[in-house]
Amino acid sequence: MTELYSIIIIISVLIFISLCTSYGVNNFFLKNASSFGKNKGGSQIRWASASKPPLGGMSFYAVFILLMILISSLAYFNILKWDSNYLMVGLLLPMTIGFFVGLADDSYNTSPLVKFVGQFVCGLFFMLSENLIHICNIDWVNNWFTIVWVVGMMNSINMLDNMDGVVTGVSLTSLLVALMIMIKLERLNLVDVILIIGTIGALIGFLFFNWHPAKIYMGDTGSQFLGAFLAWVSIQYFWIFRDETTGGFQAHQFLVPALAFIVSLIDTTTVTIRRLARGVSPFVGGRDHTTHHFAYLGMSDKNVVRILIGVSSLSALVIFIMLDDLILNHWSFYKTLGVIFFYISIFAIIQYYYEMAKQKIGKGTMNKQSVLIVEKMDDFD
Repeated sequence: MTELYSIIIIISVLIFISLCTSYGVNNFFLKNASSFGKNKGGSQIRWASASKPPLGGMSFYAVFILLMILISSLAYFNILKWDSNYLMVGLLLPMTIGFFVGLADDSYNTSPLVKFVGQFVCGLFFMLSENLIHICNIDWVNNWFTIVWVVGMMNSINMLDNMDGVVTGVSLTSLLVALMIMIKLERLNLVDVILIIGTIGALIGFLFFNWHPAKIYMGDTGSQFLGAFLAWVSIQYFWIFRDETTGGFQAHQFLVPALAFIVSLIDTTTVTIRRLARGVSPFVGGRDHTTHHFAYLGMSDKNVVRILIGVSSLSALVIFIMLDDLILNHWSFYKTLGVIFFYISIFAIIQYYYEMAKQKIGKGTMNKQSVLIVEKMDDFD
């Protein structure tokens, strides 16, 4: 019991310090926004019309560096052990690259190719440090799948960052799922605990400024860093459920990551398919996301975010129900079908409301503000 209390105290202190650091950094940039400039555009079109400083990602990286210094100090005094290749090549470098790729886009509105190259390099460092997703017994397949996943995650989080609080909220849910898995597996790696708990604190500190109406955006600086970090978390804790006694692809291995990132993956899939169908590039910003279509139906921004956090939380509950069977290898094909049915149902419901919003746009029954927003969209139909 004493050990449990000690863990609770350490976690509480870590969250508090990270939260305060994040809050302080965001407050500093907010007060000095005129010195750093407002959003110059970037690749993502914001839902809100007001220009806000896209500097929230600075707080994520500041907390991350603080956590890395803490880990290095604990390792120096032999309080914990760390793998320098794992942390430097597989974590510090890709997170730093993701941060600066986003910062460059926020500052200079770089091309999608520049962002892709940066994302690819992040994935390459994951591969070189052997932070890999093992989906089969073929090394080159695992290597390339890992890179594709990292690039996909960084783009998915970036694309979802289009409404106040949505990425912050669903990312918090994903990180809590990772903690839940760590506890269920009794795999409390101190380095990972520090990084995940610290990032949760950073997100909560940022949410004070990012909840609608937002005073500050995370920008590509934040979404690229966060996408890379969540990709790392998923490799460590979401992609690990497979039966190592059998080779080849295992469908149930894909369930936990799909559920943990259900909101961002459904939004990215929806937008990509619909834009390609209209002959529009999926790599440009627009107000045609699932978030926007809920708003076109008359929902407030806060309620849209609450709904999506609710969807993410429901998926987290499904993961919790699945965990014992996954850990004990008591999984079955029928359980896989059940989870797929749940996922398709959520996807179908979102598509239903998406189509309802499109019909509302076509009939001209939206309020004036929504109509003005839609008129700015390129090639919506």
